[in-house]
Amino acid sequence: MVTIRMFLRRLLAWFCLCAPAFAQMHDGKELVQATLLADRDAVVPGQKFTAGLLLKMQPGWHTYWQYSGDSGMPTRIDWQLPPGFVAREIQWPIPEKIIEPGGLWTYAYRDEVLLLVEITPPAQLAQKSITLTAHARWLVCEKICVPGDANLTLTLPVQPAANPAHEEFFSKARVRFPREIAADPARHLRWTREGADLILDSSGALLSAPVDFFPLPPEAAVVGHPSIDSTIANTPRIRIPITSAWPPRGQLPGILVTAAGEHWKVAPLSDSVPTPALTARRSLSGFLLFGFLGGLILNVMPCVLPVIALKVFGFIKQAGESPAKIFRLGLAFVAGIFAWFLALAALVVAFKLAGHELNWAFQFQHPLFLMAMIAVIAAFALNLLGVFEIVLPGGAQSRLASLSAREGYGGTFLHGVFATLMATPCTAPFLGPALGFAFAQPAPIVFAMFAAIAAGMSAPYFLFALNPGWLRFLPKPGIWMVRVKQAMGVLMLGTVLWLGWVLHQQKSVTREAFAPKLESALQQGRPVFVDFTADWCVNCKVNEKLVLNTESVQRAFREKNVIFLQADWTNGDPDITKLLRQFGRAGVPLYVFYPTHRDPIVLPEVITAKIVLDSLGNE
Repeated sequence: MVTIRMFLRRLLAWFCLCAPAFAQMHDGKELVQATLLADRDAVVPGQKFTAGLLLKMQPGWHTYWQYSGDSGMPTRIDWQLPPGFVAREIQWPIPEKIIEPGGLWTYAYRDEVLLLVEITPPAQLAQKSITLTAHARWLVCEKICVPGDANLTLTLPVQPAANPAHEEFFSKARVRFPREIAADPARHLRWTREGADLILDSSGALLSAPVDFFPLPPEAAVVGHPSIDSTIANTPRIRIPITSAWPPRGQLPGILVTAAGEHWKVAPLSDSVPTPALTARRSLSGFLLFGFLGGLILNVMPCVLPVIALKVFGFIKQAGESPAKIFRLGLAFVAGIFAWFLALAALVVAFKLAGHELNWAFQFQHPLFLMAMIAVIAAFALNLLGVFEIVLPGGAQSRLASLSAREGYGGTFLHGVFATLMATPCTAPFLGPALGFAFAQPAPIVFAMFAAIAAGMSAPYFLFALNPGWLRFLPKPGIWMVRVKQAMGVLMLGTVLWLGWVLHQQKSVTREAFAPKLESALQQGRPVFVDFTADWCVNCKVNEKLVLNTESVQRAFREKNVIFLQADWTNGDPDITKLLRQFGRAGVPLYVFYPTHRDPIVLPEVITAKIVLDSLGNE
C-alpha cells in the first residue's frame, strides 16, 4: 500500500510541476546543477566522441540509475543534433543501492554523476563549428522529490584533429562502469528457476563470492529484492524474486557485486529470454486505431449506459429544435468528452514527469471521489424524478438541473464530461492494449492516444448532430417522454446504489496482498487462472456472473486442476498495478491463464465461456 510519506512525495512533486520556475529550487538552493561536456575539444568528421551530462546534486540528494527500483525516475536526455549526427544510448556508471524508510529499494547517484553518450558525426562537415543541444530531465530526491530539467548546449569547433578535454570527469566516470565478464568465465554463469524465483550461481565464473545484484529488468518483468541464498552446499547464490509471469525461464540482465568490491555486467544470451507475444510492437497508427475503436465500444459498456441513456433522452427532447442548434448541442457534448480525456492525459503526463504513474480508473480507487459522485448522481436522479428543482441564489437555474431539464450548452458539455467519468471504471475491447501502450510513451503520444479514444467515444453523437434529420424517426413528444425521463432517474438511482456498495466494499473489506498469493500458486506447479477485477468495474462483474462463476467453467477449472485467483484492484494494489503493466494494460478487466510449461495467455476484455475453455486447452 502507498504510505503517507510516499503520497506526500507525489503530491509535492506534482505541485512543483505546476510552478516550473521553482522546480529545481528548494530552501533557496539549486538542487541540481546540469552541465554538458565533451571528452574532446573539437569535432573531427567521421570520428566518434563522447558527450556527458554532468549532474551535481546538493548534499543528501540523489538522482536515479537507469532502473530506479521501487520508486523514482531515471534521468532522460533528448538530443537535438545537427543533420547526420547519431547519439547512442546513455552509458550508466554503477549506482548506489539506497534502502529508504518503508523498505523501498532504489538505485541512485549521490553528490555527482556523469552520464556518457557516444556521438558519431558524419564523414563530411561543411560547418566551422557544431552546436549540440540536449533537453535533460531528472528527478532529485531526499525526504521529498523534486523534478528538474534543463535545456543545455555545447558548441565545438570542427577540426581535422582533436585533443582530450575534461579528462578528470570522464576518467572518473569510466572507472565507475561495470566490467565485462570474459567469454569463457561467462559460460559458467548458471541460471535456474525455483518456483517464482530466478537463481544466479556465479561460483564457476568468478573467484570472489557474490554479495548483491542490481537488476536491469525489461518492461515486461516485475522483480523483487535480490538476496543471497546459500541453501545448497553453502554456495552463495543470488536469488531474484520474479513477481510477474516474466520470464518463464531464462536470465536477467544486471550488475553482479562481489565480496571483493567488483562490479560485473551480466548480459544474458539473446535467445535465453523469450519475449511474450503480448509485447510485440505495433505501429503507432495501429495503437491509435485501437484507441479509437475502444472509445467507440465504450458507449455500450455497462459502466456508461446510465449516462448514455440520459444523452439519448436529450436527443429526443431536441427533436423540435433547429438543425443548427442540434449541431451546436452535439458539439458541446463532444467537447465535454474531449475535455475530460485530455485533462486525464495531462494528469498522466504530470505524474510521469514527477516519477510516478497513474492508471486508468485511478479516481475510482479513492473513497472521496466515490462520495462526490454519489452526491452528484443522486441529485441528477432526484431531479429527473421530479422530486425537486435545483435553484441557485438569485433564481438562476442550476447547471445540474439543466442536464435533465433544459439541455443547454453548458449542461450538454457537463453531460459529456460526466459520460467519460462513468466510462473510466472499465476498459473495452481494443482499449486495454492501446492504454497499456500509451501509459509508457512520451507526452505527445499520451495526448494523441487519449484524443483518439475521445474521438471514438464521441463519434456516434457527432454523426447524430451532423444529421439531425434522423430525429424525424422518433415519435412525437408526449407523455411517453415523462415516463422515459422517470426511467432515466431510476437508472441513475441504481448507479447511486452501485457506487454506495463499492464505497462500502472499499471501507469494510480487508484485502490481502496479491503478489504472495500468485507466487505461492505458481510454485505449486499447477496451471493458474487470474481474474484481474475491481468492485467498481461493472464489466468485470458482468463477466464474473455470466462466465467465470458458471458451473461449466468452474467444473473445467476443477478437472484441469487449475488454481483460480482474483487480483482485486479495488483499492489500487501496487503489485497488481505492476502486473497490469507487465501485460501491457492500464486497467481492468484482464484475464490471464498461466499454463504450467508455456508462456501466459492473455484473454480479451470481454470473455465467453468458450474463450475461457479454449484457453484451458493449452494446458
